[in-house]
Amino acid sequence: MKTRNFRKLFFAVALILVVGVAVTGCMNRNVNENPNVAPSPSPNYMPQGGATNGATNNAAQSNAGGYDWTKNAAQIEAQLSQISEISEARVVVTGSTALVGVKFSNAYQGEMTERIREMIAAEIMKADPQIKTVAVTSEEDDVEDIYEISERTLMGDELDALKEDINEIVRNATTLR
Repeated sequence: MKTRNFRKLFFAVALILVVGVAVTGCMNRNVNENPNVAPSPSPNYMPQGGATNGATNNAAQSNAGGYDWTKNAAQIEAQLSQISEISEARVVVTGSTALVGVKFSNAYQGEMTERIREMIAAEIMKADPQIKTVAVTSEEDDVEDIYEISERTLMGDELDALKEDINEIVRNATTLR
Protein backbone atom coordinates (compact mmCIF):
# COMPACT_ATOMS: atom_id res chain seq x y z
CA MET A 1 0.00 0.00 0.00
CA LYS A 2 2.81 2.43 0.90
CA THR A 3 4.51 1.70 -2.41
CA ARG A 4 1.38 2.61 -4.34
CA ASN A 5 1.01 5.95 -2.47
CA PHE A 6 4.70 6.63 -2.97
CA ARG A 7 4.36 6.02 -6.73
CA LYS A 8 1.33 8.37 -6.93
CA LEU A 9 3.21 11.05 -5.00
CA PHE A 10 6.33 10.58 -7.13
CA PHE A 11 4.25 10.75 -10.33
CA ALA A 12 2.44 13.92 -9.12
CA VAL A 13 5.73 15.67 -8.22
CA ALA A 14 7.30 14.65 -11.55
CA LEU A 15 4.24 15.92 -13.44
CA ILE A 16 4.34 19.25 -11.58
CA LEU A 17 8.04 19.66 -12.40
CA VAL A 18 7.50 18.87 -16.09
CA VAL A 19 4.60 21.33 -16.34
CA GLY A 20 6.60 23.97 -14.45
CA VAL A 21 9.58 23.62 -16.79
CA ALA A 22 7.30 23.73 -19.85
CA VAL A 23 5.52 26.85 -18.66
CA THR A 24 8.80 28.56 -17.80
CA GLY A 25 10.18 27.76 -21.25
CA CYS A 26 7.12 29.25 -22.94
CA MET A 27 7.23 32.54 -21.06
CA ASN A 28 8.03 35.70 -23.03
CA ARG A 29 11.57 36.84 -22.89
CA ASN A 30 12.53 40.45 -22.45
CA VAL A 31 11.95 42.32 -25.75
CA ASN A 32 15.49 43.69 -25.63
CA GLU A 33 16.85 40.17 -25.61
CA ASN A 34 14.83 39.05 -28.65
CA PRO A 35 16.90 39.59 -31.80
CA ASN A 36 13.85 39.06 -34.04
CA VAL A 37 11.94 42.08 -32.75
CA ALA A 38 12.10 45.04 -35.10
CA PRO A 39 13.50 48.19 -33.49
CA SER A 40 10.99 50.91 -32.78
CA PRO A 41 11.16 53.91 -35.11
CA SER A 42 13.12 56.94 -34.04
CA PRO A 43 11.28 60.24 -33.52
CA ASN A 44 12.49 61.39 -36.94
CA TYR A 45 11.23 58.30 -38.78
CA MET A 46 9.20 59.38 -41.78
CA PRO A 47 7.37 56.69 -43.75
CA GLN A 48 6.75 57.38 -47.41
CA GLY A 49 4.50 54.99 -49.19
CA GLY A 50 5.21 52.27 -46.64
CA ALA A 51 8.98 52.41 -47.06
CA THR A 52 11.75 54.88 -46.51
CA ASN A 53 14.08 56.13 -49.14
CA GLY A 54 17.55 57.60 -48.91
CA ALA A 55 16.34 61.19 -49.17
CA THR A 56 13.96 60.71 -46.28
CA ASN A 57 16.69 59.27 -44.11
CA ASN A 58 19.10 62.07 -45.01
CA ALA A 59 16.47 64.67 -44.19
CA ALA A 60 15.75 63.10 -40.85
CA GLN A 61 19.44 62.91 -40.02
CA SER A 62 19.99 66.57 -40.90
CA ASN A 63 17.59 67.61 -38.12
CA ALA A 64 20.47 67.63 -35.66
CA GLY A 65 21.86 70.74 -37.36
CA GLY A 66 18.44 72.10 -38.34
CA TYR A 67 16.27 71.02 -41.22
CA ASP A 68 17.09 72.74 -44.52
CA TRP A 69 13.67 73.66 -45.83
CA THR A 70 15.10 75.30 -48.93
CA LYS A 71 16.55 72.00 -50.10
CA ASN A 72 14.04 69.54 -48.63
CA ALA A 73 10.64 71.25 -48.75
CA ALA A 74 9.72 69.45 -51.99
CA GLN A 75 10.19 66.12 -50.25
CA ILE A 76 7.75 67.05 -47.46
CA GLU A 77 5.33 68.54 -49.99
CA ALA A 78 5.36 65.21 -51.85
CA GLN A 79 4.60 63.40 -48.58
CA LEU A 80 1.71 65.75 -47.85
CA SER A 81 0.34 65.04 -51.32
CA GLN A 82 0.12 61.39 -50.30
CA ILE A 83 -2.74 62.29 -47.96
CA SER A 84 -5.82 61.18 -49.87
CA GLU A 85 -7.62 64.53 -49.72
CA ILE A 86 -4.64 66.59 -50.92
CA SER A 87 -3.47 66.89 -54.52
CA GLU A 88 -0.75 69.51 -53.96
CA ALA A 89 0.90 71.23 -51.04
CA ARG A 90 3.44 73.99 -50.61
CA VAL A 91 5.43 74.66 -47.44
CA VAL A 92 7.15 77.89 -46.44
CA VAL A 93 9.03 78.06 -43.15
CA THR A 94 10.24 81.05 -41.24
CA GLY A 95 11.74 80.63 -37.79
CA SER A 96 9.65 78.12 -35.86
CA THR A 97 6.53 78.65 -38.00
CA ALA A 98 5.54 76.59 -41.03
CA LEU A 99 2.96 77.91 -43.45
CA VAL A 100 1.29 75.24 -45.59
CA GLY A 101 -0.98 75.87 -48.53
CA VAL A 102 -2.93 72.88 -49.83
CA LYS A 103 -5.01 72.15 -52.88
CA PHE A 104 -7.55 69.40 -52.45
CA SER A 105 -7.96 66.57 -54.91
CA ASN A 106 -10.98 66.72 -57.23
CA ALA A 107 -12.48 63.66 -55.51
CA TYR A 108 -12.52 65.43 -52.13
CA GLN A 109 -15.64 67.55 -51.80
CA GLY A 110 -15.12 68.68 -48.21
CA GLU A 111 -13.34 71.58 -46.61
CA MET A 112 -10.32 71.89 -44.37
CA THR A 113 -10.92 69.81 -41.26
CA GLU A 114 -9.08 69.59 -37.97
CA ARG A 115 -8.09 66.00 -38.86
CA ILE A 116 -6.39 67.17 -42.06
CA ARG A 117 -4.67 70.03 -40.21
CA GLU A 118 -3.38 67.59 -37.59
CA MET A 119 -2.04 65.15 -40.20
CA ILE A 120 -0.23 67.98 -41.98
CA ALA A 121 1.16 69.41 -38.74
CA ALA A 122 2.36 65.96 -37.68
CA GLU A 123 4.32 65.48 -40.91
CA ILE A 124 5.87 68.95 -40.69
CA MET A 125 6.86 68.57 -37.03
CA LYS A 126 8.18 65.08 -37.68
CA ALA A 127 10.49 66.48 -40.34
CA ASP A 128 11.63 69.40 -38.20
CA PRO A 129 11.04 69.23 -34.44
CA GLN A 130 12.03 72.89 -34.15
CA ILE A 131 8.72 73.89 -35.77
CA LYS A 132 6.32 75.04 -33.05
CA THR A 133 3.46 76.46 -35.14
CA VAL A 134 1.98 75.00 -38.30
CA ALA A 135 -0.53 77.20 -40.12
CA VAL A 136 -2.53 75.39 -42.80
CA THR A 137 -4.85 76.95 -45.36
CA SER A 138 -6.77 75.90 -48.42
CA GLU A 139 -8.13 79.38 -49.21
CA GLU A 140 -7.35 79.98 -52.89
CA ASP A 141 -5.90 83.48 -52.48
CA ASP A 142 -3.69 82.44 -49.56
CA VAL A 143 -2.55 79.28 -51.35
CA GLU A 144 -1.60 81.33 -54.42
CA ASP A 145 0.36 83.71 -52.18
CA ILE A 146 2.15 80.77 -50.52
CA TYR A 147 3.09 79.35 -53.93
CA GLU A 148 4.40 82.77 -54.96
CA ILE A 149 6.43 83.16 -51.76
CA SER A 150 7.84 79.66 -52.22
CA GLU A 151 8.85 80.39 -55.81
CA ARG A 152 10.48 83.67 -54.77
CA THR A 153 12.56 81.91 -52.10
CA LEU A 154 13.61 79.27 -54.64
CA MET A 155 14.68 82.09 -56.98
CA GLY A 156 16.91 83.48 -54.25
CA ASP A 157 14.81 86.08 -52.43
CA GLU A 158 15.66 86.32 -48.76
CA LEU A 159 13.04 84.85 -46.47
CA ASP A 160 13.42 87.80 -44.10
CA ALA A 161 12.17 90.12 -46.84
CA LEU A 162 9.07 87.95 -47.22
CA LYS A 163 8.42 87.57 -43.49
CA GLU A 164 5.63 90.16 -43.39
CA ASP A 165 3.80 88.46 -46.27
CA ILE A 166 4.11 85.13 -44.47
CA ASN A 167 2.92 86.56 -41.14
CA GLU A 168 -0.09 88.16 -42.83
CA ILE A 169 -1.23 84.76 -44.11
CA VAL A 170 -0.49 83.10 -40.78
CA ARG A 171 -2.63 85.66 -38.95
CA ASN A 172 -5.52 85.10 -41.36
CA ALA A 173 -8.54 83.75 -39.47
CA THR A 174 -9.01 80.91 -41.96
CA THR A 175 -5.43 79.71 -41.48
CA LEU A 176 -5.04 79.46 -37.72
CA ARG A 177 -7.81 78.47 -35.38
